[in-house]
Amino acid sequence: MDDNEKTLLLDRNYECPICDKKIKAKTVKTNVAKFVGTEMDLRPIHSNINVTKYEVVSCNHCGYTAMIKNFSTLSSSQRKLIREKIQSNFKPREEFTEDTYSYDVAIQRYKMALLCAVTKNGKGSEIGNICLKLSWLYQDLADTFDGEDEVSVAKKASLLEEAKSFQISAYDNLMNARMNEDYPIAGMNEATLDYLLAYLGYVKGEYTTAMQCLSNTNSTRGISDRLKDKCYELKQLISAKIKEEKGEGDEDIDAEAEEAPAE
Repeated sequence: MDDNEKTLLLDRNYECPICDKKIKAKTVKTNVAKFVGTEMDLRPIHSNINVTKYEVVSCNHCGYTAMIKNFSTLSSSQRKLIREKIQSNFKPREEFTEDTYSYDVAIQRYKMALLCAVTKNGKGSEIGNICLKLSWLYQDLADTFDGEDEVSVAKKASLLEEAKSFQISAYDNLMNARMNEDYPIAGMNEATLDYLLAYLGYVKGEYTTAMQCLSNTNSTRGISDRLKDKCYELKQLISAKIKEEKGEGDEDIDAEAEEAPAE
């Protein structure tokens, strides 16, 4: 990661749709993040900055917090809920003055965004997307604890458990969105979302449903070679888990799972 992370950021001005105060949030400058690839859960990897840390806007006056793309899109009833349940209980804070967001700061901002999304009865796609990105941040933070001493090992394990908890919440909410919302969902097309649900279902232990979602992705025309490779790798992991549950030598597991329609 680039030691000069602050040089890749700028302060962007916003107007809070709840209290109408002028606020600022740090954001990554255009075209400076050096993309390397994605993990199996679609967590993006950049060589010089963690972009996920900077995708939330938070008002230090009233507490309203949301991901950038959702920050200003509230209905009148949602504004009322935020004012009644968030703003009325929030103690204003000093404006953030550090050069960058630490993982702890970013995680707290996302958790506040999650609270606001739930409070305003946000869509499953919005709630699921926040949970997904919280899981990414917890995994990224866990990766910073690479020592073999007892404290580091315990801390890393605790962070990974938090990540798993948010992965499961992301799965439940995005599965709900898949059944009730139109695409794109959380910025994803059908094939990408089905792949992600397959991976998150694998994490949750819902292997049959995960294989069904994976089958949906594989049957989609025009998916990228990169996604095909991820599908192949994930299929091996899911198949191994299913065989563990049903016993070795069950040769029809893959065929049964692929033939079953997704819920």
